[in-house]
Amino acid sequence: MLKRSLWMLLVPSLVLSGCTKIEEGNSGVAIPEVAAPELSVETMKSITEELSSDAFEGRAPGTPGEEKTLALLTSKFEEAGLSPGNGESWFQDVPLVSIEAKNVSPLTVTGGTEDLSFAYGSEMVVTSYQEQPKIDIANSDMVFVGYGVNAPERGWNDYEGVDVKGKTVVILVNDPDFGTESLEGEFGGRAMTYYGRWTYKYEEAARQGAAAALIIHDTDPAAYGWNVVESSWSGPQFYAQSANGGADQTKINGWIQKDVAAKIFAAAGKDLEAQMKAAKKKGFKAIDLGLKVSTSLENTISKMDSKNVVGILKGKTRPDEYVLYTAHWDHLGRCKPAPDGDDICNGAVDNATGTAALVALAEAHVKAGAPDRSLIFLAVTAEESGLLGSKYYAENPIYPLSQTVGGVNMDAFGMAGPAKNVIVVGKGKSELDRYLEAALTGDGRVAEAEPTPEKGFYYRSDHFSFAKLGVPMIYFEGGEDLVDGGREAGEAISKDYGENRYHGPKDEYDPNWNWDGVMSDLKIYYTVARMLAMTEDWPNWNEGDEFRAARDESRAGN
Repeated sequence: MLKRSLWMLLVPSLVLSGCTKIEEGNSGVAIPEVAAPELSVETMKSITEELSSDAFEGRAPGTPGEEKTLALLTSKFEEAGLSPGNGESWFQDVPLVSIEAKNVSPLTVTGGTEDLSFAYGSEMVVTSYQEQPKIDIANSDMVFVGYGVNAPERGWNDYEGVDVKGKTVVILVNDPDFGTESLEGEFGGRAMTYYGRWTYKYEEAARQGAAAALIIHDTDPAAYGWNVVESSWSGPQFYAQSANGGADQTKINGWIQKDVAAKIFAAAGKDLEAQMKAAKKKGFKAIDLGLKVSTSLENTISKMDSKNVVGILKGKTRPDEYVLYTAHWDHLGRCKPAPDGDDICNGAVDNATGTAALVALAEAHVKAGAPDRSLIFLAVTAEESGLLGSKYYAENPIYPLSQTVGGVNMDAFGMAGPAKNVIVVGKGKSELDRYLEAALTGDGRVAEAEPTPEKGFYYRSDHFSFAKLGVPMIYFEGGEDLVDGGREAGEAISKDYGENRYHGPKDEYDPNWNWDGVMSDLKIYYTVARMLAMTEDWPNWNEGDEFRAARDESRAGN
């Protein structure tokens, strides 16, 4: 473990040409040595502070905040020494539609032991993916479909034997294995699968023909409180433009508080806790609640081209092989006000820090000289709306994915100070783990698997868009085992951020932040990507991983 005073001594700018070989099992991977770089804490501070200032209004796509962000990033990329990454342009257009729900009526439930009415915001939130000026759900039959999972490969179908066309499905968050202590089970045990994400649940409800889908919010399996739902799902919501204007989607998607769900189930003569328990077992049968639900809203709709920002440092010997850095520049814009009236979700940690890191890393790589392979610096839009910018790039790549060696994603640097560990989201999935281990050699830190795989972080940031299409991506963060205070202190700081700042107006820049841990982590981000850009290796997903087949197919002709 390095002390802070020793860390400042380890900043040579030379890139070494030597090679170390790491053996795992019967395979060996030649990984070039890379010296610790000079990285500018002033760049990190100044860009984070500017991006998260009130002048940027929370960096929502399609707002003046986006325009200011794009101008800042292109200026800083150019100053760092990068070239435009899309021909002569710094930008890739990402076609989006903004839909903002207005005049939302209460959610009313009838047909049970009593009529119920729930208020928008405090008890429920609803939105629509359909580009229609007015949406009405009137007397729609309510069906409880457990976790809303249809997974033939696992022999699991919560929709089996029930027709939900035109009805409203009520769904549990996470997947059936939530709460399991081990990582063994139908859905990976404690680790969330994609079946547990809200994005999947709405997608499947639409495939089943449902008119509306309501997810029951529960803080532990959701991994965030109702305040996050309320702030994230109010205001303009961004979606990818589609040829049919979202006509194949449900009319309404939304969330309801758990105690709201309990009242609804009681009105149907059902016990929510008992039904939640039953839904965890294979063979669960969907339940018609015998209730009717109604709500309506008006949509303000606008279409736009938001922008991914792309810079490149061309490789000197193999410029047509690419290594990615990704970070999302967007945040939520204006959101539910804090008690003091502040309604700007500034997104300082999430993800002004990661965006600033792209610039700081570009400066360091340019100063070190071009590596053998090209480095792509990709600041993507609309991550907060469902990874839309990274998804668009992955499906419409400027540089072929078959020639993309792999990449590193950065999403929110913690300000807790130096840690003894780094946390790898998806540890054990790909051969990129070896590069991280090599980067940590001599640094006194260890790579650990995420302690809360049930929260589904693997599916909640931009690396996932590339992983789905086969590109090996690694996503890691500074750990919670702090040099000062250990795990107890780290967990307390993480909890405070999650409960009081995450996706809220108080994720603001603080001039008193301790940047030592950030800069230590940034060195690792530099080293991993630099190693990938200097080796001739093509790392893959590990045997048996869900993304291995896509990678093998994309590389088959190379």
